[in-house]
Amino acid sequence: MNGRERIMAALSHKKPDRVPTLEWVLSESVMEKMCGTRSDIEFAKIMDLDGIAVGLDSKNIVVDDRHVLDEWGITRVTYDEYPNPVKFPIEDEDDLKDFVIPDPNASYRFDKIKHALKEIGSEKCVVARVRDVFSQPRDLMGFENFLVSFYTEPDLVEYLVKTSADYSIQICNNLKDLGIEVIVIGDDYANNDSLLLSPDMFRNQVLPHLHRLVQHAKSLGLKVIKHSDGDLRAILPELVATGIDCLDPIDERGHMHLDELIAQYGSRLAFKGNIDCVSTLVDQSVDDVRRQTARCILQGSTGGGHIISSSNSIHSGINPVNYRAFLETVKELGSYPLNIPLLEQVSKSGK
Repeated sequence: MNGRERIMAALSHKKPDRVPTLEWVLSESVMEKMCGTRSDIEFAKIMDLDGIAVGLDSKNIVVDDRHVLDEWGITRVTYDEYPNPVKFPIEDEDDLKDFVIPDPNASYRFDKIKHALKEIGSEKCVVARVRDVFSQPRDLMGFENFLVSFYTEPDLVEYLVKTSADYSIQICNNLKDLGIEVIVIGDDYANNDSLLLSPDMFRNQVLPHLHRLVQHAKSLGLKVIKHSDGDLRAILPELVATGIDCLDPIDERGHMHLDELIAQYGSRLAFKGNIDCVSTLVDQSVDDVRRQTARCILQGSTGGGHIISSSNSIHSGINPVNYRAFLETVKELGSYPLNIPLLEQVSKSGK
């Protein structure tokens, strides 16, 4: 099987020939240290990843050597892999008068995706990154102001959440026409201890539009992976009921445990995750990496329906030696039928 076939099999709750792997973000500096390339496409070829995630293009205006202004009017500071928002175009409803929604049909918006499909789309799964109904309003208002507005300006929140869903629905239509089969919708609804808003606010103000987006993507035949860090237990039944195909990353730091979720939802969901990228892939030994990778395969992969990956991304703080050890361990131990005694041994000793 090739990488695309492995990913599609896992998302259909099947066992491919090997547990597949892909990441949402691949730090250019980590790729360069490992393989001498800053291209995720070349890196995926060299390291035999099963897929890559590709975002949409934007015509940004350069503000200075560290900042850009995107098409939504959001000023972002550019780091190695995360263009973080630092200045926001909407503070209250008055700002909507001058608010212009970018064109979701602009042909250049899909240039990187079209390039990836052309280069590796027949062999590896090109997953399109689509903003969900929470992350775009967050970036338009700033995180604190957005969360406060759930209380103070619910009509503004409703407008922005609905607008974000409408925009992403049209993006999905275009992605389907291009030949995309899988999308990932992010963003985080929780931290390690709880949701970022009350469960009722999520259910009443976010969930209807999230459900509408997921169901539209599903009607197009797209597989939908939902990403959110943190403790999602308070809203897990609702997330599953939207119709998502896969949940990522099953954050153990947020009290989420892969074996427990598979026992509860494995007949309805595939799962992606969850090798710790805060410590294990950053500052632990290679034996620790092998132990956690073997344990993750045991917990998540025995029945199929699992894409193994970091617990968030391959960020610039990842130790290249550890990421390589993870990939090599997946190749060594992740072929079906799984060698359970060997996995159990490595999960205890790392050797």
